[in-house]
Amino acid sequence: MPSSANAPVLTAMLRLAPPPPPVCVEPRHPSAELLGAVSLALSALDAHETAYAQALAGIDFDLPETAPTVEDRVQLNAAAPLYFASELERAGLLPTAELIAGLFVSGAITQPLGPAATLLHEFWRGRRERLGAEERDAIYARVIETPHFERLMRTLCEAIVAQSDGDDLREQIALAAHAQSMGAFLAQRVDPMAAIAARDIVEAINTGLVFLRDRNLQAAFAVRDLWRLVAIVGSQNGIPSGSAQQHVERGRSGQTVLLWLANHYADNAIRLDAAKPEDVEVIVAAQRWLASRPVQPAVAPAESALPMPALSMVA
Repeated sequence: MPSSANAPVLTAMLRLAPPPPPVCVEPRHPSAELLGAVSLALSALDAHETAYAQALAGIDFDLPETAPTVEDRVQLNAAAPLYFASELERAGLLPTAELIAGLFVSGAITQPLGPAATLLHEFWRGRRERLGAEERDAIYARVIETPHFERLMRTLCEAIVAQSDGDDLREQIALAAHAQSMGAFLAQRVDPMAAIAARDIVEAINTGLVFLRDRNLQAAFAVRDLWRLVAIVGSQNGIPSGSAQQHVERGRSGQTVLLWLANHYADNAIRLDAAKPEDVEVIVAAQRWLASRPVQPAVAPAESALPMPALSMVA
């Protein structure tokens, strides 16, 4: 047995270290990724408008002969936000905002909404200054042109993922070829009117998200989050439950890939470096786009679990 003389030494050796200081982790906002993608779309449209103004002014960008024209780059910068907007349309975000604004002004929503009431009223008043659902659908059909876009986008994303797995020159050339095909497809379809439409739609989505995320408005429909509110409206229109977030993920990822495409679609060979954060972002976005195939809509609209008040449309 150890002597009593060694007891203080053993006590010191066995003394536990003080606990580490507490770590405070801020909770992630449930809509952070969506709001970030909307902000990115608006920034891309700002860049598009600046570049378009410079192109009209005849500024020489000193591009090499093999590079796309200034007009091509301008068109592709607007294509990404427009595609993002088209997927949010399929998710039902803007239709939900429009329907709920109509319900509010018709008096179907009787609960006090606080500041959201003003936003809803202003959103409804500005409806004639925005593109309607049929006009938006016509823009999407002309620019995105499914299924041709889907086929080109799938092969582009597959080529991005394949090239990131190795360092084969053939894969780099194949990726460049797919990028050129997609770039040419979009450059022929995105005109100034499509870019103006993209701005109109993304700004409407941005405004709608403000009141759709309002707790008082969600409580009026007996829900606690944005997606459940969208699901209620989506169930009236035959949108499968849970597909809204898949469309949002697809739109976010596709926007990232298309913004990258605007700077690379004329390259003869494209090499993605997994050590570069900007390349990793594109690789991950391509993988997520491929994985986020939304559920196909049902043939007939499903019954809503929560009753939707009848909407008396205001002229």
